[in-house]
Amino acid sequence: MALALPVYAESEQDRAREAVRAGEIMPLEQVLPRVEKITPGRILKVELERKRGIWVYEIKLLRDNGTLSKLYFDARDGTLLKNRPHYGHHGRQWGHHRSPGGWENREND
Repeated sequence: MALALPVYAESEQDRAREAVRAGEIMPLEQVLPRVEKITPGRILKVELERKRGIWVYEIKLLRDNGTLSKLYFDARDGTLLKNRPHYGHHGRQWGHHRSPGGWENREND
């Protein structure tokens, strides 16, 4: 009788490390100075996800002026893809800057 063991997916950290090792993405440490240059504040959360076929660093931060923002960077080269305000639970807009377009309309950093 064979014992079936559950198969666990790689953790997000494992995927990120492997993508950095394979040269698919920049290390987060190289992207963070770009965040500070664009909008100073305190980083609350960072996620690495695949969106529309590319690796994206999604960074949620509390800006120095007290507003919340989400910044999206192409993890391959650190290009800012989108900078948008974060909305509260009741549709309240916390930030006041919205970047036009989607992933295909990149902003310069």
